[in-house]
Amino acid sequence: MPAFNTLVVLMMENRSFDHMLGYLKTNAYQIDGLNGDETNVAADGGAPIQVSPNARDVNDLTPDPSHEFPDITWQIYRNATGEDAGQEKMQGFVEDYAADSNNALHGPAVMRCFHGNSLPVLSFLAKNFAISDKWFSSVPASTIPNRLFAHAASSGNSLTQDAIQAPATAKTIFESIDADASATYAIYTSGESILLANLYLMGKQDRFFPAEQFVSDCKNDALANYCFIEPLYDGVQANSQHPDFSVSKGEALIGQVYNAIRDSPAWNNTLLLIVYDEHGGLYDHVFPPNLKKTVDMPDLGPTKDFGFMFDRLGVRVPAVFVSPWLDAGTILPDQYDHCSIVKSVRELFCTNQTPFTWREAQAASFANLPTRATMRDDKPTLPAVVVSAGNIPLPADRPPILPESARGNFLSQMPLMRAAAEVTPRIADVPPIQTPQVRKPTDLVMQMAQAIAAEILQQGELLLG
Repeated sequence: MPAFNTLVVLMMENRSFDHMLGYLKTNAYQIDGLNGDETNVAADGGAPIQVSPNARDVNDLTPDPSHEFPDITWQIYRNATGEDAGQEKMQGFVEDYAADSNNALHGPAVMRCFHGNSLPVLSFLAKNFAISDKWFSSVPASTIPNRLFAHAASSGNSLTQDAIQAPATAKTIFESIDADASATYAIYTSGESILLANLYLMGKQDRFFPAEQFVSDCKNDALANYCFIEPLYDGVQANSQHPDFSVSKGEALIGQVYNAIRDSPAWNNTLLLIVYDEHGGLYDHVFPPNLKKTVDMPDLGPTKDFGFMFDRLGVRVPAVFVSPWLDAGTILPDQYDHCSIVKSVRELFCTNQTPFTWREAQAASFANLPTRATMRDDKPTLPAVVVSAGNIPLPADRPPILPESARGNFLSQMPLMRAAAEVTPRIADVPPIQTPQVRKPTDLVMQMAQAIAAEILQQGELLLG
């Protein structure tokens, strides 16, 4: 098997596995995805809300679905305490979003999903290389804690977006790489990044590069051993896929990264991972696993904000691996979370193999994926990006998996399952797609700015003694 000389991680924003890739499931491609009959409790006490393959590029998810710890607890358990009394799980997404938007009719929007024709780039890469249908966000929390876990296998004992001190003091895997003279890293950003708020990385500004430089670094065979790419989080051109920014712009970014690697001298020995930081409040049917510390390492909790012991994973997110050493249609069997990034980077590029936390110690590594004995000689060409208006028919290889007796009612509710030639009516309670307007900064960007300000203040205090 190959020894990957380069690992590229592109971490996108706030989409669940089922929302993005669940409809790829077919009888011939048995991922743990959607049958099409999955439901959620309605917010108004009416009939259960079924999943539907009609997600749109923008305008489905305004306001942004909540994805803080209390909301996720309700989404998973339908109670505020996280008590597991044997109730059916993953049933609170519609109720929680209805509460966010103060509109019971809007709650079902979190059940709308993409499919192979409405999300062609990510779907193509998943089916032509390898998919993980068991990758979970590291904690049932929002972006900043989960991104910290991807870099440090810890979130500084916080579960909230206002973890403004944690980014400054976290010991990250980049610091471990620096301990090895033979290993290198590069962080490609489009502006904001919690890594810019890290005290250690403040002295490593030569390791930060504009995101657009990634393409030229590929072309010039100048990639570092570990490359972490951040999307543009805010503004009209945002390509992070954070609701309610354009999903198609994120698809274009994914395609740009893939094409740059495919056409570079580094293609033969590079592993690309496309993954999402957390689920963003969007429906997924898989109950996140509980964890039990089995190694002699200190606990991470309880947290100061919710008393959480970091003994449960967050909701499942999309994860796709790309390499010419992976067979098309590979479905990876192992369970991963963002700690797997830290562990795998350590195994690939660091001499010091001591994990940061018990969570890293227990996480599965993808440094030794089930690869081919010989490298593939094809370099698949991506399909074109599409802008989904919610009326793109399902692929021909995605027949309804529901029993015949249930299909009539289901088809009447989900017109996208009809033949492509039929006219698909627009869902009346959601406005049509509009040209993106200039927006105020998102909460995430504001929190990143606060983290950077806190880091600068702390650095100043250190310098002044």
